Amino acid sequence: MSQFIHTDVTAVKLHQDFIITGIGSSASVFERNSLKFLERINCLIGQKIYGIVPLQDSTKVLIFGGKQCTVICIDCNLNGDTNGLNIHRLFKPLVCEDWLHSATWVDTNTVALLTAHNAVQIWDLRTQCILSQHFSADNSILYSGLLLPLQDGLLVFAGTVFSEVIIHTPLDEKPLHHLKGHRGVIFSISCNPQKRVIVSTSDDRSVRIWGINPKKPDLLSNTTEYWKNIDIVCNHEVYGHTARVMRSSITNELIVSVGEDSVICFWGYDGKLLKKHETHQNSPIWSVDTNNSHLVTGGGDGAVILHPLSMASDYGQEESIILNTQTPAVPKKIAFTARNNLVILNDIDSAIHYHTTNTKTTVTHKINHGSTYKLLSVSSCKQLIAVADMSGKLDVFAENCKEDCITKVVDTNLNEKVFSMQWAGNRHLVFCGDKGNIMVASSVNSTVDIYGDFVLPNCKERWLTAAAMDVKNKILIVGDRCGNVHVYVKDQKNPVKTFNKVHGRYGPTSITIKNNEFITTGRDGTIRYFSLNENDSSLAKYMTNKELEFQWVEKFIDKEENIICGFKERIFVVYNVQNNLKLIEVSCGGGHRSWDVVRYIGKVGDEYEELIKLVYVKNSEICSHTFQLSKIMSKNVINSSHSKEINCLKSFKSNLDKTISFYVTGGEDTTLRLSSINSDSQIRDEIVSKHLSNVRTLKIVDLEGSIIVVSAGGRAQIRIKLIHISRVDKHLKASSQELIDYLIKGKDKERKNNQTWRNSSIDFDPETRIMDVDVLKQNDKFLIFAGCSDACLRVFSFIYKPGNVTFEPIGEMRHHKTCILKTTCVNFLDKDILITCSTRGEVSLWDVTDIVSWDDHEPFFSTITNKCGINSIDTRVTCDNILIATGGDDNAIHLTLLEFPNLNLSGTYVKHRWSTDKFHCSQVTGVKLVDDLLVSTSIDQRVTLAKWRTEEEGIRCDFQSQIFSDIADIQGMEILSNTSAAITVCVFGKGLEVVELPK
Repeated sequence: MSQFIHTDVTAVKLHQDFIITGIGSSASVFERNSLKFLERINCLIGQKIYGIVPLQDSTKVLIFGGKQCTVICIDCNLNGDTNGLNIHRLFKPLVCEDWLHSATWVDTNTVALLTAHNAVQIWDLRTQCILSQHFSADNSILYSGLLLPLQDGLLVFAGTVFSEVIIHTPLDEKPLHHLKGHRGVIFSISCNPQKRVIVSTSDDRSVRIWGINPKKPDLLSNTTEYWKNIDIVCNHEVYGHTARVMRSSITNELIVSVGEDSVICFWGYDGKLLKKHETHQNSPIWSVDTNNSHLVTGGGDGAVILHPLSMASDYGQEESIILNTQTPAVPKKIAFTARNNLVILNDIDSAIHYHTTNTKTTVTHKINHGSTYKLLSVSSCKQLIAVADMSGKLDVFAENCKEDCITKVVDTNLNEKVFSMQWAGNRHLVFCGDKGNIMVASSVNSTVDIYGDFVLPNCKERWLTAAAMDVKNKILIVGDRCGNVHVYVKDQKNPVKTFNKVHGRYGPTSITIKNNEFITTGRDGTIRYFSLNENDSSLAKYMTNKELEFQWVEKFIDKEENIICGFKERIFVVYNVQNNLKLIEVSCGGGHRSWDVVRYIGKVGDEYEELIKLVYVKNSEICSHTFQLSKIMSKNVINSSHSKEINCLKSFKSNLDKTISFYVTGGEDTTLRLSSINSDSQIRDEIVSKHLSNVRTLKIVDLEGSIIVVSAGGRAQIRIKLIHISRVDKHLKASSQELIDYLIKGKDKERKNNQTWRNSSIDFDPETRIMDVDVLKQNDKFLIFAGCSDACLRVFSFIYKPGNVTFEPIGEMRHHKTCILKTTCVNFLDKDILITCSTRGEVSLWDVTDIVSWDDHEPFFSTITNKCGINSIDTRVTCDNILIATGGDDNAIHLTLLEFPNLNLSGTYVKHRWSTDKFHCSQVTGVKLVDDLLVSTSIDQRVTLAKWRTEEEGIRCDFQSQIFSDIADIQGMEILSNTSAAITVCVFGKGLEVVELPK
């Protein structure tokens, strides 16, 4: 029985006040307005849902996919209260002889189905029998289809493999129309007879918009006679996608298409591309549906996202700001104030306060600065505006809370050069001058006091790009132009802690101090998180980072550090970090110009709305864009996770809350994720970090309330993280610290040894991958065993102590001749034994207890179990023997019982063997021994339960039960729980699913 699933969303439907999703063989129902999860029901058996067809003015919903179809009923109480929602399946799935492409209701008890061989079947749902079956004269294989109910029958749109759409009725032998023009197979067909539009999509990346021209306008569009007397012409052939176009939908105002390029394209009926919107983390978008106000999409990242249709047409209010000044001037620098007004510096040394609501200039101040190099900075509260030049002249203005004006409160000279100036909070200004001298000044009324002097360490461009201050704990944190972050404490000129080159060569763009951590952003496309010790700032630690889709990450614009802004080349971007959603895109020319952005609550009509306003200087003009988020912001119905296959998974629970399960996963999308699943089956990524290449394997070790995660994979990379779960208010918060990031063959620069191109040698050795790792604790250190694709078994020593982390390679063993696929450690006879498996089906056992020299170490026993590569292994240790279970590419499961005469390792031999290839019909990717039970899984999407025992004659293993999983390309499984009644396992591959196996 499936308890939870997160995989490709192959069907979505907006129905009444609900969002219905088809994920695997089950359907989930959500409330459309609140996005609240209501209920999940298993509909089909071993088939994915590809179509959801509600019956108009009824509670019945037709579900189909693969060769099956069924009907579910969604009942609410009389008041429409979703708390009283009842969802049930009316009957077991009907099984057809062919794949189904489309379905529709004929009446309340009759449905029509379109098969992959262009046949229309009419089914009576009461008797569950076929009433009639009509075969088309054109028996082409269909890649897509559409059934359109008419008053006097059915209309069939058949998308063939021959790049054409055939329109016919089941009762006519001759097709009515042939729509030709695509240069690939037809993936989807949509039709809106009222709008007289047909839309077809194809793997040639095109969307074709067909126009219906009736010859007899007086005929009704829902009659067969109407469709016999029309001309269909291709009005527009449009290209907006860079990959195959999977689905389309027609609304009253526009046409929507989605594709494998993770892009939603909004088209006008005239064929004009209105907007392109990237979503779903660059994974394919498999399903789409629309109503008059919203669009819902389901993608390959497992997410379901609700988008407002207004994002295509009502995308912000654009205007140019004209300053009514007496003397014409060019604006140079702009910034928002606390009341969302503008302060503007121009080229004639004037500071202008512009009231955005009344669109008028309220006051102009003349700035008497000798230098043309001027700096403008606004405090965190945005009420104080500082203007300085290179010679040290400083003016500070304050915005009046009651009147629309600014007043000069400070006019002084610092008597030293100023290269950079930043506000650190609301009262402190941080200046960086000649020779890296940092001066922190605080303003009290009209005077300036020196809070502290500090010295910036030597670097190429010795000035600051960002600063923040914790006044209570007397901590100053700054970032310099070389990407370094320095932590200072008051009365100490030199930094107590320096993080070297954590950002790119342009330096951090913002620093935010919050509680016991600080967050930095930079123009290297990352957000970086650090821990801060209030008692000892020298103990500050780098924790983790988050990589974004755009390179220039500027700053957060909300207090929760969730909404961030920046630039993707010439495009201004606002991004939701938690939900991985892009909120705003504006082509403004890039971030090198003067610009500012503000997020606020404003009144729109009779309602208060969340608004974001962007201003920037372009072509000597001030441009403004105002966005109403409710009209453009997408919302996650189901959160996304991995966009490609999951290669490895481990789970654990925190003692703080046993209702929440945590999953550490690594995948082909190069990400390592810590995800949580709560009691309502809601999944959320808590931590996401990236490897250089795919993540092949991971292991977790419990360490005094924290979790050590060792992950490895492509590019011969090993990363070690420390994960800590804590309670903040009523919620659990996960934090991670990056301990080790190690490349076995070194970085590119190290591998080339700084050689010039004339003297550089070619490395003929292909890039090594780490296929599997295991961790063994010995005394005060951890031994990490890595089985690699170059047939080498590598051993590393890892010692973790707070404030002191050491990691070093200590040995390489080359016993195997081919790639090592699996490594696992067991303790037997008070000895640590390592087991390795290769692509030749060889299993080797190594004694790794207190080894002095690793390089000449050899296994004490080897045997061949499988005919080819071993993908999975598990062991069961008793007092005098070891049972090894292996599954491999030969589709077989092998049980091998090793005997140790006189409890001596040197005399090891195989006592009994057992194998079968009857449990699975494809590569076995997971085996687990749980008490006297054997659990296995495979690429064939089956999870098998068997019972084993040892007898004098040998090993006996009897089949018990088997279930199907909806996860494609299963890579392995993890045992979650084992009770007297059932075993709960999590299988993973293209997504993950938690299933329960009754004993």
